[in-house]
Amino acid sequence: MDARQANDRIAEKAKRLRFVSRVPMLCECSDSGCRTVVMVRLEDYHAIREDDEAILTAPGHSHEDSHLESGRSGYDVRHDDSRRDDDELRSA
Repeated sequence: MDARQANDRIAEKAKRLRFVSRVPMLCECSDSGCRTVVMVRLEDYHAIREDDEAILTAPGHSHEDSHLESGRSGYDVRHDDSRRDDDELRSA
């Protein structure tokens, strides 16, 4: 199971348990050995997941073929560029 799938399961469980504070999520960077935990509000996590190409990472961590979309307190949101063609990348 990759970090994104694990985070989805964590979010489901947190929703069932009615978490009201931040939820521990795994960094989704390219380093398969990364075990960094980031704390994210459940509402923010669901908002991030509205974009299929959004990647949740620890600050300063990267994911291949992605760019930093926004830095938040305690985590970054990156955007997966691997599905974009060259024309889209030039205009971004």
